[in-house]
Amino acid sequence: MISDIYNFYEYHSLLASGGQPTNDQLIELKNGGYEAIINISPVSTKNYLANEAELTESLQMQYVHFPIDCSNLQEFYYSTFKGILNGLHGKRIFIHCGGNIKSSNLIHMYQVLELGKDEEESLDTLKKIQDPEEKWDKYFRKMGMMGLHCCNEIQML
Repeated sequence: MISDIYNFYEYHSLLASGGQPTNDQLIELKNGGYEAIINISPVSTKNYLANEAELTESLQMQYVHFPIDCSNLQEFYYSTFKGILNGLHGKRIFIHCGGNIKSSNLIHMYQVLELGKDEEESLDTLKKIQDPEEKWDKYFRKMGMMGLHCCNEIQML
């Protein structure tokens, strides 16, 4: 089942994310109506699937591989990610990395910065998927967001 994909999360009918799918799970994604796969894992990721592009394309799905090194987050990562999503607008998309860490953080950013979703609400969703590391807080703030602690401000009397 699609929901068996590690750390799977469906945001809405056109967007879901998760960890690295297996060959069988890619077929299930196709059968589930997904039209595009975005893989943001570097080839050095432990569970990287070497034949993913070939299999995805053989299933007549669009495939984008944009490896992101989260040990050195760059501004162009988000702008490129945004461009990829905008280019696939209207398609049913599954976005993944090794464990749905980078994927869910970038989707959080996209929802807030591009779709105007309330940052606190989006952050609540993100924290259902994973507990973001502080490096992501710095990246969020660098990109114009309030960050991981946006809603935990201590109110002074």
